[in-house]
Amino acid sequence: MSDDTAHGVTFIVRVSRDARGRVHGVVERVKIGEQERFTGAEGLGGVIEQMLSRRAGE
Repeated sequence: MSDDTAHGVTFIVRVSRDARGRVHGVVERVKIGEQERFTGAEGLGGVIEQMLSRRAGE
């Protein structure tokens, strides 16, 4: 088990809402600086899940 998985992973989430009310932003994994963009509230959870899955496969 990786150190991140054993002790949790820290993310910074930057979220904006455009003039039409659509949510979008960037999720950054603090320890390694990996960043992923997302669109929509559903996309936020998906991005975090993907980032955790990639780390688990390393």
